[in-house]
Amino acid sequence: MLGKLLKYDFKNLYKTLLPIYLITIVITILTVILNNLSDTSNLFSTLNALMTLSYVVILMVLVVGTFFLSIRDFYLDFATERGYLINTLPVKKSMIITSKFITGITTMITSIVVMFISIIILIIANGEWTSFVSDITNLFKNIPTDAVIMLILMIVLMIVAYISGLAVCFLSIALGQLKNTNKLGFSFIAYIALYIIYQMYFTFSLIFIGTICPDFVNRLDSEITVISSVNILFGILIGLVIIITAIITPITNYILKNKLNLE
Repeated sequence: MLGKLLKYDFKNLYKTLLPIYLITIVITILTVILNNLSDTSNLFSTLNALMTLSYVVILMVLVVGTFFLSIRDFYLDFATERGYLINTLPVKKSMIITSKFITGITTMITSIVVMFISIIILIIANGEWTSFVSDITNLFKNIPTDAVIMLILMIVLMIVAYISGLAVCFLSIALGQLKNTNKLGFSFIAYIALYIIYQMYFTFSLIFIGTICPDFVNRLDSEITVISSVNILFGILIGLVIIITAIITPITNYILKNKLNLE
């Protein structure tokens, strides 16, 4: 059943994302062409500036839009008439939520891959591919072990933070759909409240850690390198994000399982 849910969710998301991917590649190619022609006339120079601006905008749309499409898809399935179809299926709410998480993460990865392909096209078109590869190779060849660990932890933190961001939005929608009218408005209000709680959780958690472990904090300041300190901080943040996500998601599941309101 999870496979069928994934197929349904991917279809809903990619029917909007695929045209955006195509537009991204087209704008990339046009940017390359106009960049090569920009020195030939003022007209092409102006068009190149406009196309470059369009390129930056489409990259922002690619990443930010993917996130909001995942949120919109969740909202449509649990707070609108579209929810009558999916919520009559003999499947647990937790499985539906899992499907939303998987498709949300997968589509974001796909969008980032498309963005990098676009950037690589620009690099190759500008004749800088060889120097780019050489710079990347030298960077990773000379990078210290602590920096490699920091990069890995940063990527992990970004992934878990993205999942947690989805979880907060899903809970906001679950709370908003409890109302019979203006569910979107109440979802937005719920998100603001949850965001404040979310930030307070991290602030007080870090203060609490610093209070109960003063010797540990002092060692961070005096005995280890800056990169190692950052790695420890990233590790703590990853743990805090996982904990809050593990708390939020069951609450969302409980509300949608016991208090789903499709009126």
